[in-house]
Amino acid sequence: MEPAWTEKAERYLSGEMDARERALFEAELLVNEALRHDLELYKSIDKTMSSTANENELRQTLKQMNEKYFAGTGIVKKGNFMKWMAAAAVLVVILAAGYYYLLPSKPAADKLYAQFARHESLNLLQRGNKTDSLAATAAAAFNSKKYLEALTPLQEYLKEQPDDIQARFSLAVCYLETGAHADAEKIFSSVESGPTAYAETAKWYLALTALKKKDIPGCRKYLENIPETSPYFTKAKELLVKLPG
Repeated sequence: MEPAWTEKAERYLSGEMDARERALFEAELLVNEALRHDLELYKSIDKTMSSTANENELRQTLKQMNEKYFAGTGIVKKGNFMKWMAAAAVLVVILAAGYYYLLPSKPAADKLYAQFARHESLNLLQRGNKTDSLAATAAAAFNSKKYLEALTPLQEYLKEQPDDIQARFSLAVCYLETGAHADAEKIFSSVESGPTAYAETAKWYLALTALKKKDIPGCRKYLENIPETSPYFTKAKELLVKLPG
């Protein structure tokens, strides 16, 4: 593209031309094949970036490339239209072949859950009464990660010992691991709002529940509300950085 047309193309695409100038430019497009080609390339690149879930990251990377290699301060810089398109074309090829060669991919929600969901062992007090058998059965199943098997003895145990916060919390974990997310959230929310030693843990588990459901916005919201004083603050910040989307 000739230098004179470069600036006009930039103004045309950014909508800066008045009606008369735009009409003249479009008349030139009818007879200038090279100019049409350059404009179509730009439109194709812009459409590709707009359709990707990582549009902002891609545009930011393109902006950084332009600033680094073309000494510009924005994605499109006067006099660098063709250079910008060349850089963008390279990025689009990378995007088609695998965008995350350029921007490393973030783990999927299920992989993040497996990484961050580390449940404490269940150790129920032996009280020397009929709940001992239930407590032992529940703890054995829970600690062996047999969460479905642990559900019934935990439910029966809590009928006898409704104030056992550890058992109640472990029941919520069983619900979480067996897909009963609403039941898990109900318990975690109750514990989080109460004056127990598990309140901060419940905040963290509400985030994990959202993550298990692949509710990324909800997970992010819970994580952002974990205070600096929480023992889960560092984990929350780490998980926030790794969340997809």
